[in-house]
Amino acid sequence: MTKLDLDSLMAFASETAVAAGKITLQGFEKVAVEFKADGSEVTEADRASEEFIRNVIRERFPDHGFFGEEGANVASGAQYRWIVDPIDGTRSFASGVPLYGVLLALEKDGAPVVGCAHFPALDETIVAATGAGCWRGETRATVSACDNLAAARVISSGLEYWRDWATAEGKAGFNRLIEKTRFTRTWGDCFGYVLIATGRAEVLADPACGAYWDYAPMLPIISEAGGRFTTLSNGPISAWSTALATNGLLHSAAAGLWDSSRGDAGLQVPSIVQRHST
Repeated sequence: MTKLDLDSLMAFASETAVAAGKITLQGFEKVAVEFKADGSEVTEADRASEEFIRNVIRERFPDHGFFGEEGANVASGAQYRWIVDPIDGTRSFASGVPLYGVLLALEKDGAPVVGCAHFPALDETIVAATGAGCWRGETRATVSACDNLAAARVISSGLEYWRDWATAEGKAGFNRLIEKTRFTRTWGDCFGYVLIATGRAEVLADPACGAYWDYAPMLPIISEAGGRFTTLSNGPISAWSTALATNGLLHSAAAGLWDSSRGDAGLQVPSIVQRHST
């Protein structure tokens, strides 16, 4: 793809996410919550947002594939496929907390090359494309220049994830991270990654990164902003692996707080991973 193509795709992703975000705002702070088979929350706004995005993509790119959290899965022989999370951070959304986002990623030949996160209640959008930079509105987004772990701001998606997903070693590593850094907040889910990409935090650590639609947009966003995104044991991200996103400068120091000798196998509770991966 040329740079012009990437600019056009980033604009399309941003415009589509913003329009879908307006649909989610219709139910914000007054939504009824349902529960999926895996115990995760879902709302009618999730479904309406995904249906809207699917229809817009089908009209604009009829030959592209589509894979959404709420069940839409359109196979395609084309090299492009859209990955969609219509509301990332449904727990925040259902609680009336504005730190939820609409996520879109575009794969080319199986690898995400465009990522977009829009926060409807905050009216903030960040979008990136491989080779075209990461953008927060009209401003180039970059990670912070902090190179001192003691000064780092740490983000995680929820303490219950460390309680339920992490082994004793996983928890111990997180406690070491807390002890060695400036402060820790649970402004997590997609908003936490955007804080890393825009220089408002330095380290995001989670015992599970979620499904593909949760992290796919973050791969180009973090990379193009100048950061790094791996597992806690410094391996490649995959569905339900651990997650460590940083400004890059602190990545080795942060990852070194966990015993990486067994990879994620030593950091995650196997039964929890298996239940969510099937």
